Amino acid sequence: MTSNRDESTPASAVETILNPRSIAIVGVSAKPGSSGRTLLDNLQRNDYRGEIHLVGRSGGEIGGLPLLAAVDELPMGVDLALLILPATGIRDAVAACIRRGVRVGVIYASGFAEFGDAGRAEQAEITRLARAGGLHLVGPNCIGYTNYVEPLNTVFLPDTPVRRLDPTAGPAVAVLAQSGGLMSMIFQGLQARGVPISYRLSTGNEAGLTLSDYLAYLADDPATGGAVVYAEDIRDPDGFLEAVRKVRARGKLLVLMHTGRSARAQQAAASHTGALAADYGVMKTLATHAGACVVESIEELVDVAEILARYPQPPTGGAAVATTSGAFCAIALDALGDLDIEVPALSPGTEETLGARLPAYMKPSNPLDLGTAVVTDPELFHDGLAALLGDDRIGSVTLAVPYSHPTANQEMLRQVTRAAAGQPKPVAVALLGDVLPIPAELGAYAAEHGVVISSSPERSLRAMAAVTRYGRSLARARAVATARDDLIGPLDLGPGAQPEWRGKRILAAVGVPVPEGALATSVDEAVAIAAKIGYPVAAKVQAAALQHKTEVGGLVLGIADEAGLRTAWTELNDRVAAATGVDLDGVLVEAMAPRGIELMVGAKRHSAWGPVVMIGLGGIWVEALGDVRLIPPDLAESEIVDELEKLRSAKLLGGFRGSAAVDLAAVARVVATVGRLVTEHPDIAEIDINPLLARADGATALDVLIIGSDADRTTEAVSRT
Repeated sequence: MTSNRDESTPASAVETILNPRSIAIVGVSAKPGSSGRTLLDNLQRNDYRGEIHLVGRSGGEIGGLPLLAAVDELPMGVDLALLILPATGIRDAVAACIRRGVRVGVIYASGFAEFGDAGRAEQAEITRLARAGGLHLVGPNCIGYTNYVEPLNTVFLPDTPVRRLDPTAGPAVAVLAQSGGLMSMIFQGLQARGVPISYRLSTGNEAGLTLSDYLAYLADDPATGGAVVYAEDIRDPDGFLEAVRKVRARGKLLVLMHTGRSARAQQAAASHTGALAADYGVMKTLATHAGACVVESIEELVDVAEILARYPQPPTGGAAVATTSGAFCAIALDALGDLDIEVPALSPGTEETLGARLPAYMKPSNPLDLGTAVVTDPELFHDGLAALLGDDRIGSVTLAVPYSHPTANQEMLRQVTRAAAGQPKPVAVALLGDVLPIPAELGAYAAEHGVVISSSPERSLRAMAAVTRYGRSLARARAVATARDDLIGPLDLGPGAQPEWRGKRILAAVGVPVPEGALATSVDEAVAIAAKIGYPVAAKVQAAALQHKTEVGGLVLGIADEAGLRTAWTELNDRVAAATGVDLDGVLVEAMAPRGIELMVGAKRHSAWGPVVMIGLGGIWVEALGDVRLIPPDLAESEIVDELEKLRSAKLLGGFRGSAAVDLAAVARVVATVGRLVTEHPDIAEIDINPLLARADGATALDVLIIGSDADRTTEAVSRT
């Protein structure tokens, strides 16, 4: 029995919890309203057909089932044990479950990792015990889960009977949350909109099964068309990213909300589910690249999930807006501009189609004002939206109209449904005002016909913008750097900062342009190098301990001749020696670089998530302005150019005030090379090129810092965007 359990996989464990053949409730009481009794009621109310075993102290029977005195009295090989016990009793119960060959245990109790070091240590010991014994765990600190495909409810709170999923209702989504309360809120929001739900899963502290395990299972689950996820800590980043890629490879949606954009939010998450602080910017960059739609509010989570459930192909085209209020046209343009979503001009063919259909006094445009003509001609809703949806430039349509007479609203929705039916582009209807609830009959009609409807146009536009960015990120994820031979062989880096001369030697070897020059260990050698490359030159002291040379006077620029170089040599060595006492490798003598735009390119190996690349305005401005973009390390050069053009300072790159436009392709090559270098060499913890001098004829790395990995040191997290 133990051998068979040792061979079980997380996927088989998820299958077991969703479809157990036998269940034991451990800690059940005959007291009405107790958690154990509620669990039993939820199982029986939903006609669970497998074996149910009860373990409690009182003896006798509950609901016609005998009450066993101890876990050790269970028959061997029970599929699922629901441990409705206090934290102090969990370790012994887990040990007993292992002795009886239980496959999966659900721990509801709190009081573990979310309670600090002592609770974290106890959770770790229970995890170790369970893994050694072949027992998979759900929780602790969770409220349970519900299967709507084959009705099963293990939530320990009073609940309504499970309504079996209608397989004809369209793609169903699974709701996964590390918070039981958020799981319920998300579930209720989607259910109220008529979105089919396959499962809702509260994962808690994840001492055993993690979000990665559930997602990997759901990727192949025929009843599930995608997942909506609330997370406070991704405990297995590599596994999570692989599971996200698997979900997307199956063509399924994945919408993720992850807390922790602020330090206080990280602290709150730690006290809720025992989450450890992670870098939000890195998580968002890599999860998005893997195929998740990362959103930043509960409203957006539900709104985006509904759109993607109705329209599984996220758009890449621009947004179109139709309205009966001319004023809302300007409002929509402002809103979508702030959301960085294009509102394209209509194609000539669409203008012609609409021009022939609209009254003569109305001009076809995007946004499209339908005016009051729809009052006497409601089919204009259909014809207007159909024309917009047929335009290749447009990826989605949002219709914003005021509340009006119920009959008029019903006819409007019928016409919209006609236009939206059978085509893949998302359509949303928003009733202006946000002052009244959606009328029940209107909501029911929308849900029945798969139309997205809300009472907040701005909220609808935000959701549509997020869906559009998602579609574009999926397209971008397919445009990754082409696999090639390794850039360079083993680097043999030691831990910690490398001197600049060595960093430049590595970058030059992989094709990154650096200034012409070399390291000099004597003044005569420096003079020979300068004579070879030509004056003027720069001289920089070199030592691994001197990462900021200007702060110790270790840099002289614009040296015009040999006499100046000899003077600079003496001053540099005397000044730096007096200021630092550091033994120098020598002085780096380089040709002075021409003028250009100073950028920065950085790469860091996050301790949990792995490598990520940062690009932005360089020099002193990177700290002063923080104008940077985080990107995955394997992004294609064409996509890197797009990221450069999204910088707030991008105007400087395009020929600002008479200056020549920067060669963005050359910059992108450097960025892509840095990404490959840090990906291929785990011994690199960090690469920092600042500045990278960008010009019309190329890009040159003027200052370089490479930091070697240290197995005993956790690398710094990358700065958040």
